[in-house]
Amino acid sequence: MTKINIRSLTLVGTLVLGMATPALAQRESRRAPHQGSSAVEGEVGVFMPTQDGMTTGPTVEGAYEYYLTARNSLRVGAGWANPKVEREHSDSTRQVRVGADLIHNWEGGAIHPFVGVGAGSYFLQPVDNGNSFGPSNTRFGTRLLGGVEFFTARTFSVKGEARYDAVMKANGYNPSGLSLSIGVKSYF
Repeated sequence: MTKINIRSLTLVGTLVLGMATPALAQRESRRAPHQGSSAVEGEVGVFMPTQDGMTTGPTVEGAYEYYLTARNSLRVGAGWANPKVEREHSDSTRQVRVGADLIHNWEGGAIHPFVGVGAGSYFLQPVDNGNSFGPSNTRFGTRLLGGVEFFTARTFSVKGEARYDAVMKANGYNPSGLSLSIGVKSYF
């Protein structure tokens, strides 16, 4: 009796593992991105304002992205830019964006081009000699973006992105501008 139970258990166990292993392997080898996957990303770059009298400044962005389908995602994130005043580089207007973007990407093997649109709130703060001064302003803005991801591993990519933010003016100041950035993205 024990000999039959061990053989039966061994046979059933082998069949279960034989059927489960391809399913597990298929799940592990799914391409990134796929429906229901997520990613986190971070990037650094340069912000080029459209406002006269301002010059380029650094920008930093971070985001979480959720894939509604393999080709379409929702990205929520925050970004910081600090364009300088041309005549006095210790002065600037700090800009913080909190927003969401809809992204569409194309499958290209290791290379995935993408485009997107978004909207957000932009928090603006004048800076004089490194110190905040005057009242801050909050403005609504929209974003157009495009770029390319280069996959260096199945769940990791290096990306380049261009973004144009069109933001409502605040007291005559135009916070709109173009950002060029490079970053990394990790899928899970």
